[in-house]
Amino acid sequence: MASRATVLPGLLLATFASLSAAQDETWIAPPEEVARPNPVPATPPNRTKGRALYQKHCAMCHGDKGKGDGPAGKFNALPPHDLTDPTLQQRLTDGEILWKLTEGRKQDEEIVMPAMREKVPEEADRWKLVLFVRSLVSR
Repeated sequence: MASRATVLPGLLLATFASLSAAQDETWIAPPEEVARPNPVPATPPNRTKGRALYQKHCAMCHGDKGKGDGPAGKFNALPPHDLTDPTLQQRLTDGEILWKLTEGRKQDEEIVMPAMREKVPEEADRWKLVLFVRSLVSR
């Protein structure tokens, strides 16, 4: 029989994973957005710009390395996603990531993730942010 000390962490992890999947079911990009490919080439300068935008607008919640452990993330109604998770990265298309960061997310009246539409007004720059988010999976 497994001890309580070994069962509890596994149970918590399974519960968090199911909650995370369930919360995503309500934040679904339109099919035409999901199908959009990233038109910005994955060059070092484009990734550098994406990294700078990530540090300015995303790291406070998602953390410097994208693990969802930023200092402001603990104050959200929903925990920030771990952007280094290969399963998450495989499940989302570039177009879906762009849509989610452009539109942001609210739960009831609380902003869970701010929309980047006005903070990063150039769509090409938001695509560069997508390039950087994609690079987090290998870190």
